[in-house]
Amino acid sequence: MLPEDLKAKLAEVDSSRQKRQEIASWIVKKPRYVRETLQWCFTEESELLVQAAWELELICERRPELFLKYMNLFFERLPTIKNDSALRSCAKICEMLCHFHYMETLDMFSEILNEEERKTITECCFDWLITDQKVACQAPAMECLYYLGWDEDKQWIYPELKNILTENAPNKSAGYQARARKILKQIS
Repeated sequence: MLPEDLKAKLAEVDSSRQKRQEIASWIVKKPRYVRETLQWCFTEESELLVQAAWELELICERRPELFLKYMNLFFERLPTIKNDSALRSCAKICEMLCHFHYMETLDMFSEILNEEERKTITECCFDWLITDQKVACQAPAMECLYYLGWDEDKQWIYPELKNILTENAPNKSAGYQARARKILKQIS
């Protein structure tokens, strides 16, 4: 059960970045609530599922060390997320985690994703690219797969990604096409 004060705060969340940042700041002052927010993000019947996902995205962005403590819960449930808005936030979280894993030079973030977590991200991202998802989910998926293709054992990713992007891009939005061009240029 969600603590009442956290439930009340999540109910205040709206689509404005300012309000989401305000609530994320409140949550990080009570780090024990990060776990509850994460669990609520994956509760399909929740009326606060989207708000919880938005908050997790900001927490991962601003205080990733708090998110990393409960990352195993995120990966256990990631393949089950269906809500478009929550899926967008989860895709952005995956993109941040890949960036931390492959790009950050701080010891705290290097090698944060184990093999199983990278496998989960790979499967989810390909799934998001080949199913009818919004570009707000597909663009971070492209970026994740670009990073994941750096692994020696994942060299098969780039040919698969290239096929999907070149086949799908002509029929997609300008945003999709722009990100696809960027990724295709990077993997060529």
